[in-house]
Amino acid sequence: MRLRFARPARFAAAAMLPLLFAAAVPVADGTTYEFIMKTQSTQTGNKETVSMRGRGTFTGDDARIEIVEAASSTGGAETFGGKGTYFIVKNSGKEMLLVDPNEKQYMKWDIANMFAGMSKVVNAVGGLVKMKMSDIKVDAQDMGAGETIQGYATRHVRMVQNYTMTASMFGRTSKTRSETTTDYYFAPALKNLSNPFVSNSQAMAMMSQLDMFNNPDYKNQMAAANAKLQYGVPLKTVTRALNTDEKGKQETMVTTMEMVNFKSANVPASTFAIPAGYQLVEMPSFNTATAGNAGQSGGQNTGDAKTDGPSIVDEAKTSAAEGAKEGVKEASKEIAKDAAKKKLKGIFKR
Repeated sequence: MRLRFARPARFAAAAMLPLLFAAAVPVADGTTYEFIMKTQSTQTGNKETVSMRGRGTFTGDDARIEIVEAASSTGGAETFGGKGTYFIVKNSGKEMLLVDPNEKQYMKWDIANMFAGMSKVVNAVGGLVKMKMSDIKVDAQDMGAGETIQGYATRHVRMVQNYTMTASMFGRTSKTRSETTTDYYFAPALKNLSNPFVSNSQAMAMMSQLDMFNNPDYKNQMAAANAKLQYGVPLKTVTRALNTDEKGKQETMVTTMEMVNFKSANVPASTFAIPAGYQLVEMPSFNTATAGNAGQSGGQNTGDAKTDGPSIVDEAKTSAAEGAKEGVKEASKEIAKDAAKKKLKGIFKR
């Protein structure tokens, strides 16, 4: 398996998708559906592109999530193990497995550990890059009844997240104002099925950023706003982001996520079973050294968690130092991305 990490915020959003989608449908004998994420931004001339596309299959407390397509902006398909891989969600989300038919391997998917690791990557460069949040405003408002989606009545909740981020490195400073509005269209009828997934996935994504920024004010405001989102499954989510740098240059991005084409289906039990002969491999820790021999086949066996080379955290420090040569702004934006390019690209090809 191969796993790559994109920028922390984007990765957090992408990484939470399997849990979010696992909560998305009512259960009969079985249900299938599709999901799609589209993005448009000033960087691409406001051309709409598909960031992610996939499908889900559900019956009882079990689910199978397949990522059919993932653009590089969300980490690419390798963020989820590579083309052809899929997730198995067992016992209403208490257990998640990532299965790779190409390598005949599977691993336990620990989202909490991954988000904690992303925080370590950013915090590890604290001695080089200082990031400070100010002018923070985070809130969520109930906008009343929303549009009917896939036959479900929805509740419209809007979250606003605004702050100024100041980054400094070796005496050089960059300041960016971030203003983000997210419109959620929740399905209250699915609340009993979705709460364990939606609340956990949102909290995971939130905490991944809170630890990175280490700002109590942001943490408290975000937690209070997040508590207002417990209405069920967000069948549609529209996020509008506006970033303005210190020179007044603006960048906008609109991301829309929808769940569509719900259908009843007869689903065999084997859909949620690990195929015979597949090997269990261990999900790597961010404290574990990255592989110096990334070209070798196979994942990390559960009995051996050590490899040659510097750790992922060390790679983040190195990337930050190199990024300083090109200016603090780009360094602060690309820390995680640069680390991924150097050592994380073949993390499961040890």
